[in-house]
Amino acid sequence: MTALAASRAIRRSLTDGSALATAQRAPLLYDAGGKPVSRRQPVAVQSTMAEVWNTHPAFDLSLEMLLSYYRQAERGVPLRQFDCFHDIIEMDPDLRAKINDGIESVAGCEWVVLPGRDDKPSKLASDALNERLQNQLQFREFLAHQQTSVYYGIACTNMMWDIEESLVVPVLFVNPAARRFASPGPERAAEIWLADPGKAELIALEPGLWAVSTYTNILGRNPYASGLMRSCAVWAMFKRWDVKGWQIFADMFGLPLALGYYEEGASAQSKQALEDAVRAIGQDGYAVLSSLTELVVKETARGGDSSTVYPQLLKVCEEQIAKLLTGGTLNTDVAGVGSYNAASVHESRSYTMKCYYAQCLQEMFVRDIGRWFVAYNGFDKAAPPRLKIKIRRDALQWAQTLEIIGQVIELDVMQMREDFGLREPAEGQGVKFEATPPPKPGDPARAKAKKEDA
Repeated sequence: MTALAASRAIRRSLTDGSALATAQRAPLLYDAGGKPVSRRQPVAVQSTMAEVWNTHPAFDLSLEMLLSYYRQAERGVPLRQFDCFHDIIEMDPDLRAKINDGIESVAGCEWVVLPGRDDKPSKLASDALNERLQNQLQFREFLAHQQTSVYYGIACTNMMWDIEESLVVPVLFVNPAARRFASPGPERAAEIWLADPGKAELIALEPGLWAVSTYTNILGRNPYASGLMRSCAVWAMFKRWDVKGWQIFADMFGLPLALGYYEEGASAQSKQALEDAVRAIGQDGYAVLSSLTELVVKETARGGDSSTVYPQLLKVCEEQIAKLLTGGTLNTDVAGVGSYNAASVHESRSYTMKCYYAQCLQEMFVRDIGRWFVAYNGFDKAAPPRLKIKIRRDALQWAQTLEIIGQVIELDVMQMREDFGLREPAEGQGVKFEATPPPKPGDPARAKAKKEDA
């Protein structure tokens, strides 16, 4: 039975307004055991998908350990790799900030559901879905979770559909962590299945019930081996090694050196007292010794210029991560003198990356939500609604663009108010500003004003 035929059968069985009963008649939310979950128990649903433990494989991480996690993921068992990524992100503030920026700069933008085609059925379908999703507070969290596929390689969301005002719409989004997924075996490592943590079995992701984003790159790897964290993790590991080495160096050479002197013939008691004083000077701050002994604290850099090596190594690692995640370094780290033109190029690169990530989310929306919404509700002649995420660089640039476009076509006032966050004024309270024309060369008034300013 096709999706369209199934949707017609569904609508004929909904004369009483009850929820759909089976996965083929209606999409339901499944728990980790593959059992349908009643909509009357949303709290239990959330708890079944919550992560309460982690294997923490990143502690004392070595290159051999990291490569072993990579090999397991390449064979379709990514649990330790994803747990390792989680630990690395959690313990690296700079890396976490860059990842958060990448997610929030896309998922935090305004969005709207638009018609897939310029005809009446498509407009009716998109308006209906947009109205319901705009009031669905979980949808932005859904977008943020799907955006994590850029870093982990996959992001999957379990969706519950139900009847609202005679329409079948998504009413609940549950976002399991990437560690919950695996493949049936090495020969099928490109497949994504839900792993049951309590049993040695996998659950297939039924179309219509799951939204799935994968990060595709030029390497052509399976989705578990394609996320940007595969490259970030190595440099983040080098950063941790560098910080450990820096800490050891500081412990050994960063503190003042305490030296004790005793004269020939000093008694054993004087020598022992001097030794105890040298050991305790950092804690006590004073020492009482005989005239035959002497305690000297010397401020000395016994390591020479070695202390500058660690900050340089740390900077190199962070720059490599910044290039990967943001497209540059001058738009994230501006220590020292930088080039304005280079920073502009890096910012443009970052903007292009965000547009690409937004486009991937929009295509996923059409495939996993839009076309199923059309099928479930019997919009026979409608194109699937599409998602539009409004990625813009700055308000001034967008205002200048609208000024040019407005000379060719009519613009919607409500859309422009939404774009700039402007409320509709009360009657009689609205104001407009007259556009100031640019001054003409040789204008007497301009020359006079310039003279007065001088």
